[in-house]
Amino acid sequence: MLLALPEAVAQTWMARHRVQRGNSNERVSASKEAPLPLRLDVLSLLGPSADQVLSGEEQEGPVPVVGVLSSWADLVAEQTRQKPVSHTVSTLTQFLLDHVEWVCRQAWVADFAEELEGLMKTLRRVSGIEPVRILLPTTCPTCDLRVMVREEGSGWAAECRYCPAVKLSAREYGQLVAAQAQAVSAPREV
Repeated sequence: MLLALPEAVAQTWMARHRVQRGNSNERVSASKEAPLPLRLDVLSLLGPSADQVLSGEEQEGPVPVVGVLSSWADLVAEQTRQKPVSHTVSTLTQFLLDHVEWVCRQAWVADFAEELEGLMKTLRRVSGIEPVRILLPTTCPTCDLRVMVREEGSGWAAECRYCPAVKLSAREYGQLVAAQAQAVSAPREV
């Protein structure tokens, strides 16, 4: 997810302009204020002032990208006794990538991953970019439906589209494939 984050931010930034719809000759409503030329949801996430709103308390909607990344980078810097890095998406992402092995050994790694996943989903939703999903030839171990997918950029080898708790690593997915292949090839008793 960290590797895909800068591209997702760039795609979201490209979606900052409002989409004009309808007939351009139609009369505008009698509003006293002109509409904003840019999307507020994009500005809130990336905006020119989003880096000033790190906590998200002064705005509506999700915490800005820089706010999410800087809170984790500051925690890593504090616990590893390093200097905090500048609060730009590229430096924060690189700092977290440089320390990802250390982060994976911490008790709070699940919270870190969950927050990054939520951030990526928000960026994809706001930018209108849907992740590439590849349907896998296995059934979900929880719901027994053939809805397992590999989602580009998710960090999981396989996940169920309907069971949010089913997210398999490459090793776990390999074990599932082997178990299901063995079940298919096993002779059935009549």
